[in-house]
Formats: sequence, structure tokens, C-alpha cells
Amino acid sequence: MKYRPIFITATNTDIGKTYATIKLIESFGQRGLQVGVLKPIETGVVEYPLDGRVLLDAAKKTNPDLKNFTCEDIVPVQYPLPAAPYVSKGDKQISLKAIYTAYQKVAKVSDIVLIEGAGGLMVPLEKELYMYNLAQEFDARILLVTHSKLGCINDTLLNLRLLESIHIEYEWCVNMRDNEDFIKTTLPYYKDRFGRILTLQDDLEEIINRCLIPYSDV
Repeated sequence: MKYRPIFITATNTDIGKTYATIKLIESFGQRGLQVGVLKPIETGVVEYPLDGRVLLDAAKKTNPDLKNFTCEDIVPVQYPLPAAPYVSKGDKQISLKAIYTAYQKVAKVSDIVLIEGAGGLMVPLEKELYMYNLAQEFDARILLVTHSKLGCINDTLLNLRLLESIHIEYEWCVNMRDNEDFIKTTLPYYKDRFGRILTLQDDLEEIINRCLIPYSDV
């Protein structure tokens, strides 16, 4: 059975996208699924894409059909400057065709493809093209990972407002790195606003169940 892709994004860089994606890969693998991964764009690449290699190594453990795939296969667009793709690319134009071709190649040998974005939803690829547009292009279900430090309420609400304004399906969860401070400074509001929140550490199975959508159900 084939499943709709999941696009993993976050409220900013270094929030936990790769950590979350690895957790999903491992959990889907335990369910017997052959997982494919795609990191459409990675910046700050010197010798090889660091995130891309970690993702590919993890996915190969669940999907033997990826054994001959390389980082170039799953990270079709790479730039050395660690900045937003719009800045990193300089005068070049990002090849959306290369990204789509890479996705098709991975999807062909996978039950589900996990697509990890770069930075956050509004990171610019071109002047009027943003990271969330890639999620729309692949009709992916978005998983938004938020942080748990002071200031996360503002970051979370801004991202949720964006997702609701573009009418795209999503789930969101907290990467709980700062439990004690979070409980004191943030949880009271989240409880009043959302009732219950999901965390990567405690609710991974429920997150997966909410994100896992067979194409027959779409």
C-alpha cells in the first residue's frame, strides 16, 4: 500500500526536523513499511549534505531498495552557503524539475516518502516561492515541529496561522527539550488554547497515526 508523503517542517532552523524525521523512519520501519526520504534542498553543504546522509542511512535500514541511492539522489539541490536557498543559490535558479524527479525516483521504491524541509515554512526559495510551496506541490501532509523554549507560543501560533490561511492539512507537535521551563512558562496557555498537545517524546504513535494516510483514503 502506498501512503501520502509527509512534509516535516519546523518553526525555525535547529528545532528538531531531522530528529523527528529519524523517529518517523524508525517507527514506520517497525510497522513493516519501506520508507523513502527526500531533502529537496540543503544549504551549508561542504563535502556532502550532513542531514541528507543521516536521513539516507536511517532509511536504508527499512528499505533495501535504497541500497544504491546516494546523497545526490535524495538531496537534489545543494548549496555551500549556510543561508536561505534564495540567498545561497546566488544568480542560479532552483530546479523544481530536479526536485520532482528525485521525489519520483524515491517514491517508486517506497511505501511512504518523508520530505524534510529546510528551515521553516516561509524560508524563500525564489522571490515569491517558499518552502511551504514544496509541500503543496507534493500534496503532502505537513508535520510541524515546534520548540519548547520561552517564545515558542508566538512561534507556534504564527506557523499555525499560516497553515490555516493556505488551507493545507497539518499536524503539529512539540520537541520537548526543556521540560521544566515549558511546564511553567508555556503549558498553561497551550492547555487552555488546545486542550492537549502532542510531543515527539511521548506521543509518537499518535502522531504517526494522524499523519499516515493511504492514497486510497485521499
